[in-house]
Amino acid sequence: MATREELRKLYKDLRPDVPLEPGSEFYEPIYTEHPELGLEDPVSRMATLVEFDGIESVRLFSGFRGSGKTTELKRLKRDLEADGYVVLYADALDYVNAVEPIDIAELLLALAGAFGEAVEREFGKDIHRESIWDRTLRFLRTDVAATEVALKAEVGVPGALKVGADLKFALRAASSFKLKLQQLLASRLRELKEDVDAFFEEGVKAIRASRGRDVRIVFIFDSLEQLRGTLQNEQAVIQSVERVFASHFDTLRFPYIHTVYTVPPWLKFVLPNTVQITLLSTVHLWNNDEARSHCKPAWDAFRSAVRRRFGDAGAAVLFGDDHAQQIDRLIGCCGGHFRDLLRLLQDTVVRATSSLAGDPAARVTEAINAARRDFLPVAVEDARWLARIGEHRETLLPDTDAETVNRLTRFLDCHAVLYFVNGDEWYDTHPLIRQEVADVVAKNPVQRD
Repeated sequence: MATREELRKLYKDLRPDVPLEPGSEFYEPIYTEHPELGLEDPVSRMATLVEFDGIESVRLFSGFRGSGKTTELKRLKRDLEADGYVVLYADALDYVNAVEPIDIAELLLALAGAFGEAVEREFGKDIHRESIWDRTLRFLRTDVAATEVALKAEVGVPGALKVGADLKFALRAASSFKLKLQQLLASRLRELKEDVDAFFEEGVKAIRASRGRDVRIVFIFDSLEQLRGTLQNEQAVIQSVERVFASHFDTLRFPYIHTVYTVPPWLKFVLPNTVQITLLSTVHLWNNDEARSHCKPAWDAFRSAVRRRFGDAGAAVLFGDDHAQQIDRLIGCCGGHFRDLLRLLQDTVVRATSSLAGDPAARVTEAINAARRDFLPVAVEDARWLARIGEHRETLLPDTDAETVNRLTRFLDCHAVLYFVNGDEWYDTHPLIRQEVADVVAKNPVQRD
């Protein structure tokens, strides 16, 4: 039987929510070492696009929850830097509010602020003569007094007003000031764009002065895909992001900069054939045929991923002599997401400290049942849609209204629906809920008039 210390180490090595650094011993190179899967390497694709685009470009990168987006972005950063690029990184959630609608003027300001601070972190504090936040208030010179009053009253800074810091804070707050600022900037969008472009160019000149005039620059603006809204305003948020990328895509291009945005994956559904998105897919543990036949290369990759985490010795400590069989049971229930497999394994580790400690098969069964319960209950209308997706292996999206798209996105984000690409693009339901979906549909037949 495993000791508590051994279990604690296994649990730590299975952390599912920690993005892996490039070169991590835990990273399973499914794109480079498992070519038989037929998966295009998204990092190689993005790096090639940046190279071929010349001196500047706009690229969109995305993935549903648990797809490994941040891990792959870190790999992209490493590979580009190895090729001589200067790669700057910023987290969008430090600059925008994920649960509020966004507009192009606000996003431009956030991007400039994020870029300026990323340059300062990398190259020192004296790159720009003034921050974009102070610069913006100066830019709104006819409205500066009213803006400062609004900031002081609504942001709540006591005493002397620290304008730049307060403006950055206000962009992330759900305040009436933010709405006023959006209105002011929207009316002068062209001027704002010119000023933001000039701000980026100043940063480029400073970088080139430090790294050489021919240096190529990439700016990664991560976490923008987390713009989701709340149950009350999710449709408004979806529509606002759609407007930004449908109407202002070229506005998001900056001089001498390759900009990589991580965007909500549902843009694929609301803007088909409009914007090009490199979208991470799930690994297909089964083939797209009626029987869902076993895909051996995918299973081999997942078994390899488990060995990287704790090896055969650790597997034997946790599962005993039949560790290969028990691990395969968990792989078969993860839906093709490495993160979900890690969660199942972690739950199994925890259950090894309970009354099930001496029965590895029972621990695995309980972990699988607990994972299944996380999906339940399945609403009748959801079950009907999920059943059709499983039958046809397509989304069968009836329209691109915000409400419908958000419903499908929830399926994909919680992994009730899985997105695959191996040659063709296809979808399927999660193996843990197929029987539950079928049972709900059978018990609630569609009433015919």
